[in-house]
Amino acid sequence: MATGKRARTRKPPRGTASAEGRLLHDPASRRPWPSLLFLSPLLVFYGVGLIWVRPDLAARADLLLRQALSPLGLTGVLAPTWLVVGILLAWHLMRRDPWRVPMRLLGWMAVETLLLAVPIFVLHAVMSVAFHGGAALEMASPAAARAGGPDWLAIAMASIGAGIYEELLFRLLMVGGTLWLARKVLRRDSSGVTVAIVLIAAGIFAGAHTLDDPNRFAWDSFLFRSAAGTYLGYVFAQRGIGVAAGVHIVFDLIVKFAPALR
Repeated sequence: MATGKRARTRKPPRGTASAEGRLLHDPASRRPWPSLLFLSPLLVFYGVGLIWVRPDLAARADLLLRQALSPLGLTGVLAPTWLVVGILLAWHLMRRDPWRVPMRLLGWMAVETLLLAVPIFVLHAVMSVAFHGGAALEMASPAAARAGGPDWLAIAMASIGAGIYEELLFRLLMVGGTLWLARKVLRRDSSGVTVAIVLIAAGIFAGAHTLDDPNRFAWDSFLFRSAAGTYLGYVFAQRGIGVAAGVHIVFDLIVKFAPALR
């Protein structure tokens, strides 16, 4: 029987149905299964390049992961690739998320990747002006050039490998793993803890780029990578590992391709 009073309509919880399908707000992009699907074409391209084209183009983070996995009995060129697949798939199964992923979501993730890469380019430009009066910071890989001209495959392989495996190592494992430990084991869950973990991981990320030759340490590159690592930690926390790796790859590709085009 009607009472004359209008039933109140409950608003969906924040971050759930109301955010689905919205650019930069859809929580589904943070899930492991969409991230794995989003990165799969890049993983395949990188793996094919290593096995059949140029085995010498393995990214530094890829080689580091191989060394770490070797004592565990996980060997081979594709060991880090299977690690990415295994972690994201196991995480997906633990969360019991749906298997169905709309193509629209993957498209939005690609758009988010391009949009969220812009702040890093702005940061790079600002720091280039601050430290060198406009000359670009030295960020390009030695693989970006060769005697006969730019090595396009080397640039692509270096960028994709660095983007995927550095984000796996410094964001997913270091930030994500430490946050999980803090919340589940130590019962510590606060914004302060999250910020501290992201900053520490960013500093380690910046320092790791000088391991091959400590004599080449430069404050400008270290500070830029620390700031970029902090930003990528934020992207990882808000949009997931797939978008974070994508942002990293886009930045590396453009920064390394630019000198080759001059």
